[in-house]
Amino acid sequence: MDERRSFFDSSALTWDQIPEHESRAGKLAKLVEGFGIGEGEAVLDVGCGTGVLLPLLGRAVGQGGTLAAIDFSFKMLAAAASHSFEKRPVFCNAGVAAIPFRQGSFDRVTCFSAFPHFPDKKKALAEMVRVLRSGGSLFIAHLHSIEEIAALHADVGGPVLHDRLPDRETMAALLTGAGLSGIEIGNEPGRFLARGRKG
Repeated sequence: MDERRSFFDSSALTWDQIPEHESRAGKLAKLVEGFGIGEGEAVLDVGCGTGVLLPLLGRAVGQGGTLAAIDFSFKMLAAAASHSFEKRPVFCNAGVAAIPFRQGSFDRVTCFSAFPHFPDKKKALAEMVRVLRSGGSLFIAHLHSIEEIAALHADVGGPVLHDRLPDRETMAALLTGAGLSGIEIGNEPGRFLARGRKG
């Protein structure tokens, strides 16, 4: 974990300057729109990185909603917190294995481009589901397919060399085991989305 944290800490200042990252605004907007977030809801973004989803999530919940974000990399979190927001999130430097919020705190939990990096995916899902309210939804999303993520991380190497998204069958089993129902998993070039509802 220390090696992985150092990798993301060292990447924080240049992360948003990667050309691919600079050209994805439209795709991200469409992705968040698909989460169906209602005004006034409470949303937690897990593994928020430099905060690319946060302005979109903030606009979705509106001024009457609640938005929180966690990341285990302090420098990634600091980069996220340095941005201007219409709806400023609550930021927490924490890992997914011990989310610092009470059970049933959120209507939606989002996890964008982070799930492959969680060493204990079963524990990560248990924590994300724990903080969901009954009837709340979890979204695990990427702008790459399972296969594209594997190739990308193989190219990057280092501590993320073997970080992978589970295949669809394994992901479905993990989501079901975490107590989610209504599970949907989509995997195609340029997009992965897994979703489920608590209760």
